[in-house]
Amino acid sequence: MSALELPFLKNIGLMLTYKCTTACPHCIVKAGPHRTEEVLIKNAVNWIEQAATYRAGHIKGLALTGGEPFYNLDLLRRISDFGDELGMVVSVVSNAFWATSKPAAVQVLTSVPAIRMISLSTDVYHQKTISFDHVVNAIEAAEECGLSYSVAVCTDRIDDIEYKKTLTKLSKIIDEDKIRISIAFPVGRAEKLLKDSNYDTSSEPCVSACTMGSSPIIFPDGNVFACIGPVLTLKNKHPLLLGNVYEEPLETILDRAESNLLLHAIRIWGPRKLVAALKKEGYSNLLPDEYIEDCVCDACYKLMSNDRILDCLINISEDTDFIEKVAYGRVYFLNESRMAKTFIADGILTAEQ
Repeated sequence: MSALELPFLKNIGLMLTYKCTTACPHCIVKAGPHRTEEVLIKNAVNWIEQAATYRAGHIKGLALTGGEPFYNLDLLRRISDFGDELGMVVSVVSNAFWATSKPAAVQVLTSVPAIRMISLSTDVYHQKTISFDHVVNAIEAAEECGLSYSVAVCTDRIDDIEYKKTLTKLSKIIDEDKIRISIAFPVGRAEKLLKDSNYDTSSEPCVSACTMGSSPIIFPDGNVFACIGPVLTLKNKHPLLLGNVYEEPLETILDRAESNLLLHAIRIWGPRKLVAALKKEGYSNLLPDEYIEDCVCDACYKLMSNDRILDCLINISEDTDFIEKVAYGRVYFLNESRMAKTFIADGILTAEQ
């Protein structure tokens, strides 16, 4: 972990819609053509304005996702324009269904001029209904329009032949650092698809910090989650469900997230740190027997879905030693001093520590 990690709360996500042109079998939010839920423009404007004014403009980025944000082009245009007017850098995630040719893709991208960055999704799941050529067209259009871009590829096995073919095709047209790889996770629609998949597993969670926990995301129902990982499908009250903007101001929710010790421990060291803390306190009997290899989300999901484990984690997070490690860990690893300064001012920590 290094200071190159995205600073906390510099970017915020907004899920525009559950509608999508396709119903991918691995989709954790079960998006598809049959879904009707989408954010109301008046709510989106309100929430974006709250985000843009938070801590005098601390949040710089607005990430729009779905479903498929380009499904409703007018909604995407209006919301991206508003974010841009408030000085936010607007990005979007898409499956590139609209990129039937390069000219068509250029036309679509120029119709949403406020968007500065685009993440394109392609993998064996998407390619069942959306040709890889669409992604090529979208990439070429993004380059012509001067947009930053990346390509997200999901797989349930890193040795899968079709997955490797996709990476090979991508490597011929874009730099490796523009490719983002993730592990398909067995929740949502993917629970049925992947529950019998032959994942490689380990008795210990992978050694990796979470790179997603820096950017909370607001959903149409008002829920604010710390990340867009599989924990958003959980129904229980867990520490990564930060609050609901229908119930309290976004400022209150984000201020509380700033002092969320379990969230920041995951950001610094990954859920493996929480597993180690649970073992140290004698709670090994509550822990899962195995974890999906190379999948940070798996350990996090399993911890957050178990209410008995959550009770133990809350007790651990109130320990002075744990508080000190997380607060100063943010300073050392992430160059984030706000938590430590606040805890010192409140008398929770002393400057000598």
